[in-house]
Amino acid sequence: MRNALTDLSEGREPTPPPENTDEVNDAELPNGIGTPLADAAARSDHLLSEIIELYGRVGERTFDWYSAKNTTEAVLRNSYLHPRVHLFEYLRENGEQDPANELFEDMFADMQAAGAPPMIMTTAQYNLACARSRQGRKDDALTLLEDALTARPEMREAAAEDPDLEPLRDDPRFQELIKT
Repeated sequence: MRNALTDLSEGREPTPPPENTDEVNDAELPNGIGTPLADAAARSDHLLSEIIELYGRVGERTFDWYSAKNTTEAVLRNSYLHPRVHLFEYLRENGEQDPANELFEDMFADMQAAGAPPMIMTTAQYNLACARSRQGRKDDALTLLEDALTARPEMREAAAEDPDLEPLRDDPRFQELIKT
């Protein structure tokens, strides 16, 4: 995305996102083996700073990047929401469910406070619904999920298969929400 934003800032047609991110990640992974965590974190911070600086130059513009349709959505989705999903998964897989849930609670609150665009808010709502589902807070999860799926019906298919929503599967309200 940094390269595409650079293209945009220099008046060129932005490079489209890779079609298969798994292939890109698989090709990149061997390059990181043996890299100290502090070095990887410093590189990540540097690249994020570049993305923020580029966004400052280009502002909000039409920009197709996966499901994002403008630069604001793309930067928030790619640089804020997406990494937190991976951190959530890591924490959950390592038995740290409370910090994982807190990550989604904070993400939702941060995006509300920032006045994030609807596409970003619905993603944050969906992820918070996943956390609440795992906490056994079914009514809260279903309310959040209903709002998210009403705003973005294309997420219904993912919700139907999402393992984080497993505690809701047998609830008739959930069944109604995921109908297409």
